[in-house]
Amino acid sequence: MTLWAVVIAGAAAVVFAAAMLWSRSLYNGAVCLLVVLLQTALIYVLRGAPLLGLLQVMIYAGAVMVLTVITIMASGGASAAERFADFALPRGLAALGVAAVAAEIALTLAGAPPRAAAVAAPGLTAAFGGDLFHSYALATEAVTLLMFLAALAVLPDKEPS
Repeated sequence: MTLWAVVIAGAAAVVFAAAMLWSRSLYNGAVCLLVVLLQTALIYVLRGAPLLGLLQVMIYAGAVMVLTVITIMASGGASAAERFADFALPRGLAALGVAAVAAEIALTLAGAPPRAAAVAAPGLTAAFGGDLFHSYALATEAVTLLMFLAALAVLPDKEPS
């Protein structure tokens, strides 16, 4: 049953990727890309890689949402009605995405009980955490600082009254 959930998630990701390619609006494309990234994370989790799924959501899906917010801040001239005037196609796709997620959950719950997780070597988790937060801490901080500066750079200057 997990195989069918993976197939549904993959099909939904392909449909939303196609919708992203044909969308005329940046916002529609960002929403479609977000759904593709979330479906990819779901496939990772269903195939037994929960850490990879979590990293997919945190890094890629989170970055898409941050960039979308920065873009909305930068383009600020259009009203909400103008921004989402051509949002009819993704609205239907959103309903398809919700139905796909419901089917994935139902198929996963109806399937065989999950297998026991493989036992990792002792100290592997601590070594991974040490590498992640010590060896790459400077790179992580640099990326965070660049994202913060990019967000500040797009803020409009206020005219003194």
